[in-house]
Amino acid sequence: MQTSPKYKNVLFDIYDYFEERIKHVRLKGIKHNHIIIDPGIGFGKNLKHNMKLIGNISIFHSLGFPILLGISRKRFIKDISGKNDSDKRLGGTVSSSLFAMMQGVQILRVHDVNDIIQGIKVFKKLIKN
Repeated sequence: MQTSPKYKNVLFDIYDYFEERIKHVRLKGIKHNHIIIDPGIGFGKNLKHNMKLIGNISIFHSLGFPILLGISRKRFIKDISGKNDSDKRLGGTVSSSLFAMMQGVQILRVHDVNDIIQGIKVFKKLIKN
């Protein structure tokens, strides 16, 4: 899965997958408020796939469920910045978290919680002015 991911169109393939899975779990009795959408950034996706998903993440809002992104310290940050060690990817995590938040992502899975909270608080204060 990680070595040669294959998608016709990563955005629509994952969207279609979610539509099918949502129908399935709803038929199984899973309540609406127990469903969260996570497109799986990094899992079986290359840099181009991840950039397309993150850049167009708002398309998933039409499914009607909260969106979760796990973008903390991911390889796409290394691929863009050249920083190899996962603990050297805080800046990329902060910037991608802010971008995701601006696209309406409701849940971020991160490692450096205090740093991300600080970044979000400062960002929100700056855009208010």
